[in-house]
Amino acid sequence: MRIQKYYELTVIRTTDYNLVEMAYLKLELPMTLSPDARRQHIMQWLVEAKSLSIEALVTRLGVSAMTVHRDLDLLAKDSLVQKSYGYVTLVERAEPLPTSSVCAMCRSEVQFRTATTLQFQDGTLAQACCAHCGLLLAQHQPEIVALLTRDFVYGQMVNAFTAVYVYESRVRLCCMPSLLAFSCRDDAESFVKGFGGVALTYSEAQTLLSQHHHPNHHR
Repeated sequence: MRIQKYYELTVIRTTDYNLVEMAYLKLELPMTLSPDARRQHIMQWLVEAKSLSIEALVTRLGVSAMTVHRDLDLLAKDSLVQKSYGYVTLVERAEPLPTSSVCAMCRSEVQFRTATTLQFQDGTLAQACCAHCGLLLAQHQPEIVALLTRDFVYGQMVNAFTAVYVYESRVRLCCMPSLLAFSCRDDAESFVKGFGGVALTYSEAQTLLSQHHHPNHHR
């Protein structure tokens, strides 16, 4: 109820479409976030958008501009972001990522259709061949600041923490048990109707993978 009240006030007090859109994003976050969680969200958003305004971060996180600047100063100190007047930009790696690489989990070749990318606090990246391996890697890597996986329908990189996964469908492109990512639940559930499996959240998918994980789980 408190979140709904905040949302109504936010919409009433602004006619700016971007701020109304930020209000929807705000609903996806808990009422309070720890400093580490705030910085993780900032890095996830920057991996997707490359650059964001300070005002947008204040609105998304529901904190003061001073708090956002403190978080950004720490990220900038680690050379993860670069601040400019009113904006913050993701610091890109100096060397380009290869179009094809080896999965850090199972050593299989990473294919475009199922690629998953992990970013760590020091700015380095790791590639996983699919959401299956990406989620297993993330479970054992506490220093991850961003995790992106490819939407099975549209082929775009999406935030793996908010994606919906179809577990053990009849479509098996990579590692087993099969795990396909979708940007929204409607797409995932529509896919389940045609190809079987079960739609899961990030934490639910990670739990099932852990239960099934053993040395011979890969293809």
